[in-house]
Amino acid sequence: MAGYFIVDVKTRKIIAICTVVALVLFAIGIIIGYFSGRGTSSSTVTTSTGTVAEAIKSECSETTIKSAAGKLFLDRYVEKHSEKNICLKSASECWDFGLPRNYIAYHLNGKSITIDGKLDDEAWNEVPWSEDFVDMRSTVYPKPYLNTKFKMRWDNERMYVGAYIEETNLWATLDTHDSPIWTENGFELLMDVDGTMFNYKQVQINTLGTMMDQILYKSPWDAAVNETVREKVWHPDARKEVYTEGTINTPGDVDKYWSVEMSFSFKKLAERSLRNQDEPRDNEVWFLQFGRSEKNLTVVDGKYKVVPKSKTDWWSWGPCGAINLHLQDRWGLVQFKKNVNDKIFQFEKWHIYKSLFDVRDAMEKYKGENGRYTDAIEELDVPPYLLSRVCVEIPKVELVSKDIWGTAHDFDVTIKSMFISHKPAHIRSDRYVTFE
Repeated sequence: MAGYFIVDVKTRKIIAICTVVALVLFAIGIIIGYFSGRGTSSSTVTTSTGTVAEAIKSECSETTIKSAAGKLFLDRYVEKHSEKNICLKSASECWDFGLPRNYIAYHLNGKSITIDGKLDDEAWNEVPWSEDFVDMRSTVYPKPYLNTKFKMRWDNERMYVGAYIEETNLWATLDTHDSPIWTENGFELLMDVDGTMFNYKQVQINTLGTMMDQILYKSPWDAAVNETVREKVWHPDARKEVYTEGTINTPGDVDKYWSVEMSFSFKKLAERSLRNQDEPRDNEVWFLQFGRSEKNLTVVDGKYKVVPKSKTDWWSWGPCGAINLHLQDRWGLVQFKKNVNDKIFQFEKWHIYKSLFDVRDAMEKYKGENGRYTDAIEELDVPPYLLSRVCVEIPKVELVSKDIWGTAHDFDVTIKSMFISHKPAHIRSDRYVTFE
């Protein structure tokens, strides 16, 4: 007490005021910290991909190896993770969230196409090209040094595909039908005609006009060891021609490109499918992918030869995330329209497919890490939007088969759309299926 009374009155007032101010500031700090930490509770927030990407880069760029490989690693990391962490505010954002590349194929409406490989018909001139092909792995890789693009049309009987393939060394040796075109330079397309991802069709062609065509019951990457998934006795009733600006297998001359026109019977494309009519309905959407293989060539004794131990360049319409065209969830979308003035692409079931794709990818990742499947969705690395109920109900995961040790070998996922179609969707681990 004696220590207090030796302080004069003025000093005591100053100490009291400072104490009060300190307490008030402390209280304000607590209040600010409390509310800033509460987050957004149950509401969803839309965050742009650019914002997420910049946040990741700001955290990682200083520690990433300062090299081309380090930069590529960071770009791919951002690509893989930025979209996953975006939340959606409303159902109206779901239909085109993560939408892959898409193209509108217009009906010929009485016009005709002469199959000569040149793509100079009026019917071709009135429709746009697709986007240029990209590195099959990702758009973060360098742009392909040779351009590739396509166009599509259709009538009530056939689907028409035209492609431009830039090439400085026109080369091909395979001249027998159903040869392995992918082992040389070739152009190809893969088609899922009913949205099931089963019994999809694949067609390849080279500069000689040699074609390979087949049905695949499912992706070879989903097949068991020694399981047969291909059927090459199927043929699409193809009509095709190749045009070359340059000469094939002639080193030393000036080659510019080759182009190809193909048409396929809808009746043949519909085989082994769940379609109830052969030709597409107006505004119907198919999953398609286009690809191209390009060998590194040299000249030996006046002939083209593949450079020993060189890598093949693989390019595709839409990036696949890997050198693998048989990943159907990474294909593009083609919508068939009759009105050439209708320029708007919209696939109202996309939110269902994306949800199925994301659950399956998460489940396969979980199995790779744990050696088994799980029926607890909270254990899966799924994007937040799947649990927000903005696009679909929270998916229900069930294990459907187990071995004698209780290890699950397959799984089943059922989700229900919350908007647009209000129809359920279903998935088995062998491949994706939606149903009416």
